Amino acid sequence: MAKKIKLILAAFLMALTVGIFTTNTAFAEDGGYEKAPIHLQVSPAKLKVSIKPGSSYVGTMKVMNVGARPFDYEVNATPYSVSGEEYNPNYTAEATYSQMSQWITFDKKTQKGTLQPEQIVDVTFTVNVPNDVPAGGQYAAIMAQTSSGNAEDANIKTIHRVGMILYASVPGETRECAEITKNTVNSFYFNPPITVSSLVKNCGNIEQTATYTVKMYPLFSNEAVFSNEENPATLDIYPDTSRFNSISWDGAPRIGIFKVTQIVDFGGSSENREVTKYVLICPLWLLFVIIALIFFIIFWLVSRARDRKRGRSAAAGRSGKESNSDKEKEEK
Repeated sequence: MAKKIKLILAAFLMALTVGIFTTNTAFAEDGGYEKAPIHLQVSPAKLKVSIKPGSSYVGTMKVMNVGARPFDYEVNATPYSVSGEEYNPNYTAEATYSQMSQWITFDKKTQKGTLQPEQIVDVTFTVNVPNDVPAGGQYAAIMAQTSSGNAEDANIKTIHRVGMILYASVPGETRECAEITKNTVNSFYFNPPITVSSLVKNCGNIEQTATYTVKMYPLFSNEAVFSNEENPATLDIYPDTSRFNSISWDGAPRIGIFKVTQIVDFGGSSENREVTKYVLICPLWLLFVIIALIFFIIFWLVSRARDRKRGRSAAAGRSGKESNSDKEKEEK
């Protein structure tokens, strides 16, 4: 029995050791172990261009090996869109505003190859615009991709993928439509930070930029304790989408009253553009103390009022008895 237990324990330790090495190592193409990580970068991260129906646009994207080991790369174009108010990127869904990926071709000399450490390649791409392209915005992603294990006998393959977002505007019957659906400043917080939020909707067919400015002042001061007025936040809003944004003051104290203003500039929209509120930060324990104190004061006032009322009633009773006693004396 003891021998079986030892064999089972030895087998378990061997399996655990194999599992650890399998999880934390990756095979390289030459059959050895991969030690140096792959560092793939592209530049720029986004590119805005203007294209016309029936025309062609030629551009370049830098693909860089900023690591210590060589790797193979390949470049391709994918649709680009976003989903949800949080703007989660989507590189597969095709829609009205993501047709441009079908118009992009690459120079065969630079579309794929091998990058040595610290080597940079300028990848040339061409956007061949159809004659019947709809007016408005078009979006695509130009992705550079590599693999750390291309050999057939490789057990683990790690895919590295980065890309550049290509924004294009097509002239024609463009439509600008902007709406600030939410511009929220909460009035009460149990704990910092103070956070303001907004939701803006682009109901047009061209991309627009939203600018967010936040200013926070102490209750009795005109000097801002938090402001991004010199460097306001800016976000691109794509056609037919709504985008949520929030800005926080992480350095807010645990207790205090502040005047908070948020201004959202988006596509000339004036509705809900600015909101100002007084904001209280009060910890839960302090709130309980304040409530208890209020109840104590109310109880004390009620008790005192009852005592006064009883005192007046007692005084009136004594006065009545004295009057009756005087009348009786006069009758005698």
